Amino acid sequence: MAATPDRAALEIAHRALQTSVSLDDMLKIRAQALILNLLARRHMQRRERFDVKKLQANDKD
Repeated sequence: MAATPDRAALEIAHRALQTSVSLDDMLKIRAQALILNLLARRHMQRRERFDVKKLQANDKD
């Protein structure tokens, strides 16, 4: 089962949708909440692959 997205990921997904409806209102509607969660989980997966410390150390694999 996929991890539950955190608030930061939900806010980034909400911004990506470019909608005038607030994040909290979107989370109240099941269909919109599903879309937000899907986008937020995708963002979290991309965020996991991005290793800041490795980039700071200029460590190339």
